[in-house]
Amino acid sequence: MRFHLPTITACLIICCSCGNTASRHSNDPYELTDTTAYGLTSSQEGNGGVYFRTELYTHRKDTSLTYVKVFNYGGKLAAIQFYKGEKKHGPTITYDEKGGRQLGTYYRNDTAVDMRPFK
Repeated sequence: MRFHLPTITACLIICCSCGNTASRHSNDPYELTDTTAYGLTSSQEGNGGVYFRTELYTHRKDTSLTYVKVFNYGGKLAAIQFYKGEKKHGPTITYDEKGGRQLGTYYRNDTAVDMRPFK
């Protein structure tokens, strides 16, 4: 029994530490790495607009939460904007021509930029 106690203790410590790192899940609706709760609802290409492609994603549990991804004509991500219902809700995140996130491009909720062509 005295040999099993340190082994059991070590196993419990290892299991607890693995469980803590594996179960990190964010409930932040603006966390771009946590998109498993959203599904692609609509996609539109071309039409001579400013953006090459626009994609609308809707939250599976709360359908009032959506976000829009727009892509430039080079096929790179240009911007992401979040909505709740018909109102802008959260940040607008823009990207440079290489697809890298631009610093200082988080706009306030009252910024009137509607990127959704879907009505």
